Amino acid sequence: MSIPPTDSRSTEIAQKKLMLTIICCGLVVSALCIVLLPIPLPLPVRLAVGFIDLIAAAAIWLIGRQKFSGK
Repeated sequence: MSIPPTDSRSTEIAQKKLMLTIICCGLVVSALCIVLLPIPLPLPVRLAVGFIDLIAAAAIWLIGRQKFSGK
């Protein structure tokens, strides 16, 4: 049996954190797929797109961490 949260905004914050985690994981998976799958693109383009996806995931993770740090 779980205890309901005392703060009414805690469920909203938890949903936002979950959404940020899903987005970051999706960007990392897409970067790996672009780099590893045999897509008919030149290797430098695939590496650049994969690197940009990883940078976007890191930026979103950092922004989410700063926003939800509680300070």
